[in-house]
Amino acid sequence: MIRLHGELSTDLQILVLREQIASTPALQPQAGLRGSPIAAVVLTGAEIDQTAGLLALRERHAFAIHGSAETLRTVAANPMFNVLAPDLVARRPCAIGSPIRLSDDLHAELFTVPGKIPLYLEGDAPELAAETEANVGVELVGGGRRLAYVPGCAAVTPALIARLSRADVVLFDGTLWVDDEMIASGTGAKTGRRMGHMPIEGEGGSLAALAGLTGRRIYIHINNTNPIRVAGSPRSSMSIPANGAATCR
Repeated sequence: MIRLHGELSTDLQILVLREQIASTPALQPQAGLRGSPIAAVVLTGAEIDQTAGLLALRERHAFAIHGSAETLRTVAANPMFNVLAPDLVARRPCAIGSPIRLSDDLHAELFTVPGKIPLYLEGDAPELAAETEANVGVELVGGGRRLAYVPGCAAVTPALIARLSRADVVLFDGTLWVDDEMIASGTGAKTGRRMGHMPIEGEGGSLAALAGLTGRRIYIHINNTNPIRVAGSPRSSMSIPANGAATCR
């Protein structure tokens, strides 16, 4: 379920995930050399930065991969992921809106989020804000608390607001501050909306769209061109806290 911040190469994504695991005692092997307490992975889509981290888990320990049927079909079509031993790593298709038991006290549920199919599957004119199994959010419930995880969102709909309004914490797509940020900075040729990411600020931005939520809002999946990454910048120190949102760098 982890998506890395910024635009990283696949090799670096795997390295960063390995470092995160290595630096977290709770994720260390509990018995033997290859054991791991990681029991489940929940995929929100099949983009490279959503799936590359799976390759860091190819240590022959048992865990389950949960995702929509469409996402798991896309993963299965790529033989690279066969390095995850099928006798140990179960792939479990999940129906949208149906509870998923991750542990005795932790459950998840997938819900559709406006977005698009992975970049490598795009044709000439991809639909940019479709609500399909290709792009989903995850609701986690445990210990009497509820968290919503939405790493990629092209638009906020009434149905999405209704879903997020019941969460204690919302982790939300904070890829770009403004829609043309990458074009203006010379780091890309596409707008955020063309990539399936609504901007934070501006007309139709997520900051205003999520302003009515009472739960804590935290921006994630922040691109390295986004000024809210910079501690002490006007965007980080003024605009975000004033609207009740925070950032995760």
